[in-house]
Amino acid sequence: MQELENPIWAALNSAQQHFNIPTGPARRYPADVAPFCAVAEQGVPLSAEDLAVVGDGYYFLGAMPSLPQGWSLQPLSGVLQMVYQGGPLAAPDAAMIRVLAADDPAMVELTNIAFPGYFRPRTGDMGRYAGIHDNGARLVALSGERMDLGHMREVSAVCTHPEFTGRGYARKLVEFIMHGMQQQGVRPMLHVGAANARAQALYRSMGYVATRELPHARLICPG
Repeated sequence: MQELENPIWAALNSAQQHFNIPTGPARRYPADVAPFCAVAEQGVPLSAEDLAVVGDGYYFLGAMPSLPQGWSLQPLSGVLQMVYQGGPLAAPDAAMIRVLAADDPAMVELTNIAFPGYFRPRTGDMGRYAGIHDNGARLVALSGERMDLGHMREVSAVCTHPEFTGRGYARKLVEFIMHGMQQQGVRPMLHVGAANARAQALYRSMGYVATRELPHARLICPG
């Protein structure tokens, strides 16, 4: 599917148009929702005027723009894209799972341990997020929905506090989120670090198949 080669662009031009901030020829999410910017295809030129309103700390995934003098892209580790190819999921045991409020600050605190800077105060507005708590108090595991392409949706923010790994929480939460997607007629997909073999093995065991590795880079301001 061609839109998967450029998922941020596809999401911002379809099911998540309400988040779209046109920035010259680029499209981006509000910074407090998600730090992602996209161009339609490789090499689209962005001007200094376009980028002045974006600022530092945004990321590109897939197609990379051409930048004016002084601006640069810091290459980061590749991202493996995986799409669910399994069958219908039965409703998982949700006794331990709690659907979270979109503005729950505990989600930012937990994700900052695993992938700091990517989960923002309003990321919870992008979809449904669910977690598992330690004795009903501290959030110790999380998963949810991020990029939405309409007929496909990204499982994201899959993380477990280091003190609680090995208990199957990630699988349980991912299945919960995936089942909700399937109930809406949406196919799950996800992105995982290309070097994260452990997570990839989990997703393959759940019916995900790798489609491509996407380049990933951070936008760096002049100076």
